[in-house]
Amino acid sequence: MPGPLFLRGDDVDLHVVDEDDYAFLGRNWNDPAVRPGFGTASVRREADVADHVESLSDGDDTEIFLVCADGGPVGEAFLFDLSPQRGRVELGYWIAPESQGRGYATGTADLLVEYAFAERRLNKVVARVLAFNDGSRRVLEKVGFEHAGRLREDFYFDGQYHDADLYDLLAAEWRGD
Repeated sequence: MPGPLFLRGDDVDLHVVDEDDYAFLGRNWNDPAVRPGFGTASVRREADVADHVESLSDGDDTEIFLVCADGGPVGEAFLFDLSPQRGRVELGYWIAPESQGRGYATGTADLLVEYAFAERRLNKVVARVLAFNDGSRRVLEKVGFEHAGRLREDFYFDGQYHDADLYDLLAAEWRGD
C-alpha cells in the first residue's frame, strides 16, 4: 500500500514514500534496465533503500515520490538539488520496466514540473538523460523541455563512461506562457 497521496494527476499519482515501498524500490533500483540511470554499480538491499530514502527525507533539497497508477506502484520520481535562491531544481524519474510505454513517465514529469512552477514558485527545472535513452528524451520534449547541452562521460556503468544530455525548462516557457 503506497504512502499518503501528495499529488494527483490524470494518469499517475505521486505518493510520499513509505516503508512498505522499500521492497518495490529496491527490486527496481537493482534492475539492469533501471540501475544505469543512478550511476551506481553496487547492489542495493532493502536496508540500503531505507537509509537512502530517510537520509534524503532529512534534507531540504530533495523530495522523492512513489509513482502510482491504478492504485499500485509503477516507479519513482524525485526533485533534487533544489536551490530556492537560484530558483531551480533537477527532475529525475524512472518507471519499472513492466510498466513502461503507458505514458506514466510523461504524466510524472508533467505533474512534477507543474508542482515546481505553480506550488514551489521556481523559475527553472533541469534534467539529465543518458544520451542513448531516447524514451526519456521524448518524455522531456513532450513536457516542453529544451536540449541545453551535453555532459561528456557523465555516467559510468557497464565498464565505460556515457554522455548525458542536459535539458531545461523555464517557468515562462511552460505551457506556452
